[in-house]
Amino acid sequence: MGTELENLLERIGTATGSDPALDREVAALLAASGENLPAYTASVDACLDLLRRVLPAWHWHLGHDASGIFPYASLSKGRRRVSAKGTTVPLVLLSVIVRALLAQQRR
Repeated sequence: MGTELENLLERIGTATGSDPALDREVAALLAASGENLPAYTASVDACLDLLRRVLPAWHWHLGHDASGIFPYASLSKGRRRVSAKGTTVPLVLLSVIVRALLAQQRR
C-alpha cells in the first residue's frame, strides 16, 4: 500500500482543484467505494470525515502559510507531525492525511 499512497500523494500534489477522478482514487484506496462518493477534492467536510475515519487519534490544524495566501494543514499524534500547503483546503487536508498514513506505515 505504500507505493499506492505515494502515487496518490503525488496526484494530490499536482491537482489544482476539484477532480472527480482523484476523488475516486481516494475512495478506492482510503474509503469505501460506491455510487455516491464524496467529492473529497472539493469538500472540507468530506475530508474531515475521512480524517476522523482513517486517523481517529490524530489532531488537526488548518490555517494559511506565511504569505497568508495558500492554505496549510497539519496533523499530529504525540511527537509525530505532518504538514502540507497547497492550492485548496481540501487538497492540503488530503495531502496531510496521506502523509500521516505513510508515516504510520514507516513506523
